[in-house]
Amino acid sequence: MEQNTNEPTEFQQILQRLGTGNTVVRDTIALLAERGLKVSRSAMYQALDGRSNRRELIEAFLETAEAEFERRRQVRERAARLIHNA
Repeated sequence: MEQNTNEPTEFQQILQRLGTGNTVVRDTIALLAERGLKVSRSAMYQALDGRSNRRELIEAFLETAEAEFERRRQVRERAARLIHNA
């Protein structure tokens, strides 16, 4: 049996960069539900693995991931300001 040696997709790399315990997939599913689209975790991960061509899932995932990276950047800036001003 051959091992799967494929490189992770760009979307899997984003998830890895966010680290364990992040809520981006759950938040993406919630965002899609707000927009009237019901999606399972399995369908979301299939899209992130490149096994689904549902563009709306990827677009929502990228939107959610960008918001999370921005939130983390703002938290770091606030912490640095507090350290600098303390």
